[in-house]
Amino acid sequence: MYHRIPILMYHQVSHHPHPNYREYTVTDKAFAAQMRILKTLGFKPISFNQLVDYKNGVAKLPSRPVIITFDDGMQDAIDNAIPILKKLGFAAVFYIPTEYVGKKSSWMLSEVNVEFQVIDWTTVKSLDSMGFEVGAHSMSHPHLDKISSDDCYRELSGSRHKLEEVLGHAVRHMAYPFGDYNERLKTLVYESGYDTACTTEEAIASLDSDMLTFPRLNMGMDAELLNFLCKINSADSPIGIIARRMQAVRYNMPKPIKQIIKKLIYRHKPVI
Repeated sequence: MYHRIPILMYHQVSHHPHPNYREYTVTDKAFAAQMRILKTLGFKPISFNQLVDYKNGVAKLPSRPVIITFDDGMQDAIDNAIPILKKLGFAAVFYIPTEYVGKKSSWMLSEVNVEFQVIDWTTVKSLDSMGFEVGAHSMSHPHLDKISSDDCYRELSGSRHKLEEVLGHAVRHMAYPFGDYNERLKTLVYESGYDTACTTEEAIASLDSDMLTFPRLNMGMDAELLNFLCKINSADSPIGIIARRMQAVRYNMPKPIKQIIKKLIYRHKPVI
């Protein structure tokens, strides 16, 4: 069993990234290349339900698990990512802020002065029916550490109950809006009925990670192919990563990866 579990955090996937949101946006072409890299390197995307079942001793995990997550339910992200995920047979998790379903993400205006369309309930149900995991992302996407415990509990339990009402089954996974959390919030998340919760802390998760504070690897416009490789294998050097994997995947390796290999291994020149 591969002890580490990279949890990838995406927000927006767009043909035309907004300059104010580059840190949390990848292009559709970059996303497709990243997913091909995961496939080539033998990663198997899983859901949090599978992870919980494994922790409870009722399921097994693949040898190289990875979890692909999307925050905020942005329409562009779903439109551009779903065909790629379906083509590769990849699982993914979508965290939905329930009060914004079918509306614009106006909570972003005060943060980055931009807003995007959030998917409607028909699309949320479609994601679920296609086998993707749907999780909660609060109701109104507030900074949970800045509101009262009563309001926090209302945000956490209200979003879960709304999703369960729409989907017709239990929802036990969530992501902290803005990544805000503390011990008080962890307690409220547990009391609200969640089994797992994701932060925005930049690290690779493991099977021993706290189930209510999973770290994730943010994917933005800085996540070029070499950067992506470094993130998902952060304990290793870029040359070591590629050199170890090269022989096993040389015949079906995407062209961009082959170019990286030539520069890093054969020519010993840095990638610009």
